[in-house]
Amino acid sequence: MTEREILQHIDNGANYYVSIFGEAVHMDKVDQEYYSYVKPKAGEQGISFIYNVHIENLSPEQKKAVIDEMKSMNMPIWLDLLVSDETASIFSGKERKQEQTKPDEDAETYLAILPEEKRECPINSDQVLKVHTADEFAAWAQTANDVLAGGNPDLHPVHHFPLCEKGIMKCYTMYSGGMPVSVAAIIDNHGIASLEFVATVPEARRRGFARAVCAKAVWEAFSDGASIITVRAADSAAAKLYQSIGFRTYGG
Repeated sequence: MTEREILQHIDNGANYYVSIFGEAVHMDKVDQEYYSYVKPKAGEQGISFIYNVHIENLSPEQKKAVIDEMKSMNMPIWLDLLVSDETASIFSGKERKQEQTKPDEDAETYLAILPEEKRECPINSDQVLKVHTADEFAAWAQTANDVLAGGNPDLHPVHHFPLCEKGIMKCYTMYSGGMPVSVAAIIDNHGIASLEFVATVPEARRRGFARAVCAKAVWEAFSDGASIITVRAADSAAAKLYQSIGFRTYGG
């Protein structure tokens, strides 16, 4: 698999990840001509996000008009890694950098792992449980929301459970002392997977819990037939975690 193909999978994984938030009764998922977005229905809570941006065939003037329209909506925007330099420059308002001389500790990093690169399942994986029931999902979602969203219900403890039931979102929880301390999920798009919602409660960090839950999730995803697993690391610490279980960095 070429690096460009892997970057395309990372883009597709990010777009699919955003789209699944809209697969719940309390959310709206809207497809516009050149982009899509998800947002909570009136009176509900959830994320708002623009994704699936496809404007490469437009003129520079048309691109700017669509970009201005998206930005006016005041939502985060996922712009594919593989967009042209022209599109990236119009979006950011400055020339795209081809090389980065000094690593940015806070920059997002893009990684992927192929089946032949997987590591052995960790010995403490028996403490990591796959979510099956509605109650287990509610506990998993609460942990993810508390750590990743400041307690906001980005993941609805009830309305997003059908994704788990259908196997689209395979959720894992690491327990310590009978309490959930670390979570992760595999988003499965017909065998093209991404690792998402990796979160550890503050008091349980630096004890290998995140590594164990991620390694178990990755191991089982490949056992289920995944041909690639991608992940987007929020910072260098997260990137090192994923690298420790076999992920490689792509795109710079």
